Amino acid sequence: MPTSATLLSVSAAAERLGVHVGTIRRWTDEGVLSEVRTPGGHRRIPAEAVERLRRERAGEARPGPVSAGLGPDGDPADEAWADHAVVHTRYEVRANGDAVWNRAFDGAERGHRRETGRQMVGLLLRHVAGQGDAEARSAEVRRLAWGYALDMKDRGLPLSEALRATLFFRDVLTESTAYHPRFEQKPPTDQIALMRRVNEFMNEVQMTIARAYETDDPAALPPADA
Repeated sequence: MPTSATLLSVSAAAERLGVHVGTIRRWTDEGVLSEVRTPGGHRRIPAEAVERLRRERAGEARPGPVSAGLGPDGDPADEAWADHAVVHTRYEVRANGDAVWNRAFDGAERGHRRETGRQMVGLLLRHVAGQGDAEARSAEVRRLAWGYALDMKDRGLPLSEALRATLFFRDVLTESTAYHPRFEQKPPTDQIALMRRVNEFMNEVQMTIARAYETDDPAALPPADA
């Protein structure tokens, strides 16, 4: 049993991990972080659990190229496009630093959001390439979008701002299709198909975010056809 000296308040745990206090509460509810309750019913988080999660997240923050997820059979053109999309998105996010949805996260939290964005682009790359299990890929997309929506709700941002953020990313990713090394060589039908795949992906993200705002149960992640 952890002693009082090894237990952190929710706010202290949030500060160490660089996230909102609402995120800490959600992580304890979901079992991502363990917790104990004081006689008065207050949450306390074991410092060891916080440090372990901090190290895990720090490791996630230094990944290799997003295209590495395609493996040895990946198309180099798709890989180059995905890596460009990450750089282009990062530049546009910085250029839109005054957006309400962007200001909602501080420096440490933005690092976590960047990692989520990288994971999303990696999933988009596999979606465009048709690689991997489609159901598993869809489930991971919905999990990431659901977590993002709950973080936005924790900060008191309305659904309109959450969707404004996804519209921003949809625009950036759609623009990025023009930088695909083979885009100009593709016939118009293939160019349209590529953009349609991007839109299919973002449709699922936006629908998941909308559903997260509609529910009072943060654990009620819907199935793909909900």
